[in-house]
Amino acid sequence: MNRRHFAALSVASAAVLGGQRTLAQSAATPGGEWSLTDLEGTELTLPEAPTRIAANIVTAAALWDLGIKVTAVYDWTSSAYPDGDHIAWGNINAEEVQIISNLDGNIEPELLIAADVEVLFAQTFELGDPESTNGIPVDMYSVINEIAPVLIVTDMEAADVNVERIVEIAGSLGADLEAPEIVAMREAYDAKLEEFKTVAAEQSDILTLFLNASASDLYVAGPKDVSDLKFLGSLGLQFANYDSPAATDYWESLSAEQALLYPADVLYMDVYSGLKTADDLMAEPAYAAMPAAQAGQVGNWLRDYPASYQGVTGFLEEILIPLRDAQKVI
Repeated sequence: MNRRHFAALSVASAAVLGGQRTLAQSAATPGGEWSLTDLEGTELTLPEAPTRIAANIVTAAALWDLGIKVTAVYDWTSSAYPDGDHIAWGNINAEEVQIISNLDGNIEPELLIAADVEVLFAQTFELGDPESTNGIPVDMYSVINEIAPVLIVTDMEAADVNVERIVEIAGSLGADLEAPEIVAMREAYDAKLEEFKTVAAEQSDILTLFLNASASDLYVAGPKDVSDLKFLGSLGLQFANYDSPAATDYWESLSAEQALLYPADVLYMDVYSGLKTADDLMAEPAYAAMPAAQAGQVGNWLRDYPASYQGVTGFLEEILIPLRDAQKVI
């Protein structure tokens, strides 16, 4: 399981203020100077806010929801799903953007040049590690940065933090954050957060497990490492493997025969999983004994959703679908 292919979006900053990471940014009056300091302290100042932007797909999709239409997108998901038929694309019209990465998800300098962008927003899986920048091989960083200045604006922070950081960036780029459609999205997002907290409290005895499974292999997501799960845990969701020694790993690699290692009331199957539904699991002898599968309490884990108001609202609703009426089965 390649973490680069399967990481969820998050936003943070290199500057730590009061223990909380934040992007340092400012935008002058319309037509004035624009600047942004990224997660690792790199500052970029332009005569005015850029309008031609390249970004990894989930960052691009989050900006798109706020009215900032990027010029170019990249990373593995955008290249593997060029028609836009993946959760990571959000509401982006695939015909309106250029894909500048190859099938490995890495930016092709020639395509970046052709896109003629003013700035490139990038994602890292680990701050301070040059080899962890999504879509930019370390030996190509200087070449790419010379073509378009690179700003690391996302990492593995929790979704609520991600949303606010993307909103700040969009506002600096000229998004009207008080437009009726954005206000409505924000209100729906706030309402969904409160609903989730309420349902999680009511279902506090329900244990969940987040999986990626095939007929022979099983990967269990760590609730103390995966940003999605840490976010859900902060809202009250309970995990069957929370006290596991592997809970701090992104994935615990198991065999299908170990499917009962962590008995759970509800299973959530990764969007990239070979087996996705209760019927899929019940058709495999190794998984058919799982109580949650037998009860049909299997939901979708829409990993790689855009960290926008809409993206997080949709993600939480998918988690709530089996959770609302889940029964204790272990």
